[in-house]
Amino acid sequence: MIFIGYFLIYIVRYNLSVHIVDMVEIPKRLFNVYYNDTPSLRTILNTRSGNIIDIIHWNEMKIALLLAAYHIGYCICFPLFHNIGDTFGPMWVVGTAGLTSGVLNCLTPASAYYNFWLLFVVRILIGFCAGAMLPSMVQVLRHWVPPTERHHFMWAYCGITTGTCSTFLICAAVQYYFRWSFGFYISGAMQMFWASAWVFLITDSPEKHTFISKEELGYLSTTIGTVFNIKLTNSQAPWKIILKSTSFWAICILNFGYAWMIISVCIHGPLYYTVTLNYSVYEASALTALPFLLRLLLGTIIIQTYHWYKHNNKIRRIKHIRKYFIVFSHVLPGILVSMAWFLPINPGPVLLTTAIAFTAAGMDLTLDICYELSPNYVNSINTVIKIIGNLPGIIISLCVGEVTHKKNSAFVWRYVWSFHGSILLLSGLIFLVWGETHVQEWNEMRRRPRRNRRLVMRPSIMSNIVEVDEIDEASYRSSLPQRPRTLKSMILSSN
Repeated sequence: MIFIGYFLIYIVRYNLSVHIVDMVEIPKRLFNVYYNDTPSLRTILNTRSGNIIDIIHWNEMKIALLLAAYHIGYCICFPLFHNIGDTFGPMWVVGTAGLTSGVLNCLTPASAYYNFWLLFVVRILIGFCAGAMLPSMVQVLRHWVPPTERHHFMWAYCGITTGTCSTFLICAAVQYYFRWSFGFYISGAMQMFWASAWVFLITDSPEKHTFISKEELGYLSTTIGTVFNIKLTNSQAPWKIILKSTSFWAICILNFGYAWMIISVCIHGPLYYTVTLNYSVYEASALTALPFLLRLLLGTIIIQTYHWYKHNNKIRRIKHIRKYFIVFSHVLPGILVSMAWFLPINPGPVLLTTAIAFTAAGMDLTLDICYELSPNYVNSINTVIKIIGNLPGIIISLCVGEVTHKKNSAFVWRYVWSFHGSILLLSGLIFLVWGETHVQEWNEMRRRPRRNRRLVMRPSIMSNIVEVDEIDEASYRSSLPQRPRTLKSMILSSN
């Protein structure tokens, strides 16, 4: 269920990137090419949506705002309500948010026809629901998965890459046989059906499950033990020391650059291939999905191989092996894409597919390094890293929209992709220099609770009278400071 949940969340997250190619008006440069050829222009209009009325007139800045809206809602909700499952129960939070997200996704076409700003608010609310679902699903996993078996359940996180890959293929297939609006209806209905099944099948903890056997319940209770809620764990983390840690900010930058490259391809891949490189929307969707399919296959092999190496004591250990992964996940793809700064070429399908496929070495990298830095506060610091890693969705959409709004050409996109590659490259180099992969000193520290200050009564300047409690004379004399004994007093006491 968690795998399917991640799968549907990322379909809803990036379906607009595909459908917006048919939603918006045809770029003016196509009219300049085909203005003398009426049949060709009619063919283009018919292959895009089947009906000229379906085309909505938005410029590049409005498209940028819509692509950024989901990430805005996610960034608002995640830090504010990431521990909402502690209060209402993670099962109900995920079910309610998933059902709401499905309904809003079905309302997307109507809001797009009615008003642009209404669609903008709808996309923000969809991202808001995702920001409530993701941490609550992880909280359910903490109650059901023993610590010794968590590497087996990393398959649930593969729903992210699978959903990203399938989004472009499913949405393109829907647009081929139907109109773009059906894509939102189908993905919204799938999410509502999944949310309903989640409420009926999933419980917050094994003790509340109806069909669990006594043997399984005893095994989970023994191996998992006590699970502290997210709010209590975050309150114990020494944030003042963590925020001053160089290793913490190094991994934040590492994940930021990684997310920057992945999100840029997901958001602008279909638009870039259709508008700039003259592919059809179906070819563009397939080309955008291909690197994520390769990434899923290579990442699965790499993760399984690494865990086999990690738990095999017969093999000689390689020092700082995690840093060698960064060379393949950040440095090499960053160099490949940033070469466009110096070479007069536009990054095409071959270059971008190769670069994204190399990032497969970093699929499980951030979470694993967080666990190596701080096993006690891995969930707390991973939450902050996820929030920072979602910011590129806002920055990329608005910045690229501002640049392409002024001049949307292949020359501009060449430098846009060069900048994306440079961000990925720099983030990897920064971690190689300042990053660490061993347990930090602040892992054993705990935030001390505030102590109630005791009121100390001091003598007044105007009087030497001080109120004291009534105590016996012996205890009072013992509490007084002892004066140094003189030679005379020692002789008298001995006699």
